[in-house]
Amino acid sequence: MSKTASKPCSINDSARCQHRTVTGRRCRLAVVHPSSGLCFRHAFLRSKLGEEADLRTALAGDLPDFTSAEQINAFLSKLILLLSENRVSPRRAAVIAYVGSLLLRSLPLVQWERSGGADDSDSPKVIVDFGDLPRPNRNPLPAKAEAPTEPALVIEPDPTRKPS
Repeated sequence: MSKTASKPCSINDSARCQHRTVTGRRCRLAVVHPSSGLCFRHAFLRSKLGEEADLRTALAGDLPDFTSAEQINAFLSKLILLLSENRVSPRRAAVIAYVGSLLLRSLPLVQWERSGGADDSDSPKVIVDFGDLPRPNRNPLPAKAEAPTEPALVIEPDPTRKPS
């Protein structure tokens, strides 16, 4: 008599999640919605991926690149709106805003490199006017120090006390 072993993966195959890992293994959790064929975990991940793609078009939809302060400002303004609508997590918005501030900081250097690194004659020069502030005294110290008029404080040892 030969016994035929039934494979557990072939039993009720439609009730398992259809997601496969990189190595080819299949998720063991039960399907939540039969139309999707995914468990709660993988259905949630798939919906998040769709939302992220939607956020990209919502944030940088009509902006070709971030080479001007106006474009970066428009991007950050859209980010604030998405944050107020709870479409972006506060942590993710903070990271995106930080990257935006780095872009703003690097704009002058990018413009300088595009101009060939030449010193522009029409660039504003910084001029500091101290007005009527007094100048520091730069006279040298006298060569001889004057002798002190009062004797220095001298502490005499107590003769009745034994040294320790």
